[in-house]
Amino acid sequence: MKYVNIYGNKRNIGKKAVRFIRNSGKIPCILYGKNINIPFSLSLESLKKIVYTTEIYGITLKIEGYDQSINAIRKEIQFDPVNNKILHVDFYKIDQSKPIILEIPVKTVGRPIGVEKGGEYYSFIRKLKVKASTYNMPESIELNINFLDIGDRITVEDLYNDQYTILHPSHTLIARVKSSRTIIKSSQEEENQEGKEKENKK
Repeated sequence: MKYVNIYGNKRNIGKKAVRFIRNSGKIPCILYGKNINIPFSLSLESLKKIVYTTEIYGITLKIEGYDQSINAIRKEIQFDPVNNKILHVDFYKIDQSKPIILEIPVKTVGRPIGVEKGGEYYSFIRKLKVKASTYNMPESIELNINFLDIGDRITVEDLYNDQYTILHPSHTLIARVKSSRTIIKSSQEEENQEGKEKENKK
């Protein structure tokens, strides 16, 4: 898992303090975890690189007034329902001895052979919830779809590995290739034509 460095400013708590922070163009945040609870603020520019992206990053936080940097993950973001501005962000301190849970993006590789035959490819899930240590947490889950023929599918069970655990039922459908309406219509027309030819022979 990649890490990005972010510098935060310590802040006061309370509605007035939060309002002042937002009016100054910054975002109120909090870092929590075992025996830790630190309110701080970040600039919007700092947050953009970890919020407006499909990539998954760990964060190395350097907070004003604290000597040591703290490794954390982004846990929850609160958006304004009207203008979609970021209102608040929660960060969780990483405990290297315990696994963490993150939603990891699914990235496809290749082009299904079934599509070359006229089938249609369907992708049902863009992210998967994964449990792993910080050392084994993948940046993305690669889905090789080259081999998918018409009627084939990929489920969570097909992605099993010993580095991390996907927290979805094993039968969860991720991708498939189905016959297109054109193929179905064409085969029906062929069947009808064959039936007419048989009738004519009689």
